[in-house]
Amino acid sequence: MKYAIATIFIASSACSMSASAIIRCEIDGRPINTSNGAELAGKSGLVRCLEEDTGHLQREQELRDGRFIGLERMFDRQGRLLRERTVNERGNSQGRVAEFWPNGQVRREETADNGRTQGAVRRFDATGRLERVSFHGEGQELFYVEYNSKGQPMRLLCPRASVLPEDRKLCGFDGAADTELFAESGARSAQLRYDQGRLLSATEWSSDGVVAAQQSVVDGRHVHQSFYTEGGKSVLREERVFAPDERTLRDARGQLLSARRFGASGQLIEQRSFGTDGREAQVERWYLNGSVRERSIWSGNGKDARLVREMYRDDGKLARREQFDADQRPVGTQQAFHDNGRLAVEEQYADPDARGRSRITARKQWDDAGKLLADDIILEDGSRKRASP
Repeated sequence: MKYAIATIFIASSACSMSASAIIRCEIDGRPINTSNGAELAGKSGLVRCLEEDTGHLQREQELRDGRFIGLERMFDRQGRLLRERTVNERGNSQGRVAEFWPNGQVRREETADNGRTQGAVRRFDATGRLERVSFHGEGQELFYVEYNSKGQPMRLLCPRASVLPEDRKLCGFDGAADTELFAESGARSAQLRYDQGRLLSATEWSSDGVVAAQQSVVDGRHVHQSFYTEGGKSVLREERVFAPDERTLRDARGQLLSARRFGASGQLIEQRSFGTDGREAQVERWYLNGSVRERSIWSGNGKDARLVREMYRDDGKLARREQFDADQRPVGTQQAFHDNGRLAVEEQYADPDARGRSRITARKQWDDAGKLLADDIILEDGSRKRASP
């Protein structure tokens, strides 16, 4: 009696060699070549494939009228169950899909709908301890919680509506709740406050136990703060405020209303505000000594938008005053000042032409005593026509 033979190659990581194993398949005790459609045609039953040398079972597949539909089990070289699922007429997973550890414990289990994960997914370690549970729906992962080796939650994503018993307490579906998250070591890494699946506030700690970030809802607005460590203490580095919307609190893709940055001593060094169109409307910056460094204000909209920017020295005296159009090209009057505050240079720019080019049309220059040194008209070819000595 001849057997149909399929050969597979299994790499050995220990010696970087490959060895071949002869796999023989049978149905109802009779040999069958699973690669030959003619042999499969019209047959039904359970196909079992074993390694010839060891006799270990390698796979089991349910055959229905010549097609592999139904139960499918895959085994390792030692004949231990690795994976079990049900296959539909399209060859995709349908129903429960399970993976196993060598000791027989379930490693991962889920429910599939035509190959697509749907519903709960649970992952376990080799002892049977739950490592992760999640829920899939609407084509995406709606909920998950991951646990460390101590059984403490490490990572959490809450759904808008309860989907599993595991989300009830953690996500505040039984009432507003403070949920703590932990690192693998057991150290506290975050505290989240949820109410009916909506995140109200969050505090994150660095590995050395100081506050690294905070998010909160203030008058409906989402406030994000980030910190750095200075002398073992947490120092505010940046604060961003987002307009109220339906995004989750941690989502930083919303409409930004304002942003502030702080120096090492906690002093404000930059403040930006934004218009309803999301464009930057005003910028203020300061030196670490507290003196103003820059003030920039946008006015108008669209192509008519104009930016006026003032730059200051660290003693608080104005150094430059500039104007730009919506594309950051110089327009109108540009001025530079001496250290004593007197006007040093004044330039006039024409509005951009049809090709978007902006050119200087006039330039004046004074010394620090206020004496006019030059008064030039700038011609189209760049040459100067002096109006006064």
